[in-house]
Amino acid sequence: MKKNIITGAVILVLCVTISILWNLYGKEKKERQRQESNVEVLNSDVKKYKIRDSLNVSSIDALNYSIDEMEKYRAGDLKLISDLKIKNKNLESLTKVVVSTKDTIYKEFWHPAPNNPNCLEYSDKWATVTACFKDSIVSYAVNDSLDIAVSRIPKHKFLFWSWGTKGYKVNVVNFNPRSTIDYIDYIKVK
Repeated sequence: MKKNIITGAVILVLCVTISILWNLYGKEKKERQRQESNVEVLNSDVKKYKIRDSLNVSSIDALNYSIDEMEKYRAGDLKLISDLKIKNKNLESLTKVVVSTKDTIYKEFWHPAPNNPNCLEYSDKWATVTACFKDSIVSYAVNDSLDIAVSRIPKHKFLFWSWGTKGYKVNVVNFNPRSTIDYIDYIKVK
């Protein structure tokens, strides 16, 4: 009888140990996959293409960081988050997009400014430029319109079912034909 109790206790301890180790293995496997995905994203370039023959699109996969990794690698971003009075536990994601605009305006497109005859003006849907040569002043305003679409990349697919999340993909559409997207950064915080 005593032998059966000891054998049962040993089997119970072994089952509990195996269960704990199996859970630890699963967590480590998920962490390794997340880190491999981050390395792949960091080593990849922004993919640029066009849709509808004129709209510039840039695409990149998301980085997955924990709050500890954000503190280690992105302290400046967390400083901005704290300046915005957002608690770290409430932070979902962080997006950065850098856009540069450049164009050449030929002399036939300039016309005298209506309110100041000493100035020349150019205006269209995307930019307004006023140049006053007497005062050595150039004023400009540039309008950029961006759409950001974040989509989930499923981990598993079978027929028309998908489940799990492998990562996230970010597509940024720039509607200004004179602007280019120089940099995209999307961090999903867990």
